[in-house]
Amino acid sequence: SRERPARAARSRTRSRSRQRSPAPRAAPPAAPDDGTTVAGKAEVVESKARQSTGERTWRAEIQMPKSDRFNYDGKTRTMCVRGPLRVDREQAYKDAEELEAAARDGSTAAVKALARTMLAGNVA
Repeated sequence: SRERPARAARSRTRSRSRQRSPAPRAAPPAAPDDGTTVAGKAEVVESKARQSTGERTWRAEIQMPKSDRFNYDGKTRTMCVRGPLRVDREQAYKDAEELEAAARDGSTAAVKALARTMLAGNVA
């Protein structure tokens, strides 16, 4: 009859890294909620520089209501609709004006459709 090695002997040969618990993940930094973000109001934000040329880029962003429901804290759920990256800041401001005009009726679908056409038209 063949003898099996004891379990204690087997556990000693295993890597110690398996026995450690995973390092706790840091929570992502929460966006400051100072009430400055308004649904339907577009703003121009600076984005990362272009990787190929290093040029600074900007884009228009607008917060739109996601649905008629509310978050756990009673605030309206919103989604951020973004326009294309622009090298010219003035063009990003024009995009913001167009997004706000589309948002006047409160239709998130209209704003998303406009953003899609902007993004499609920005392909070089």
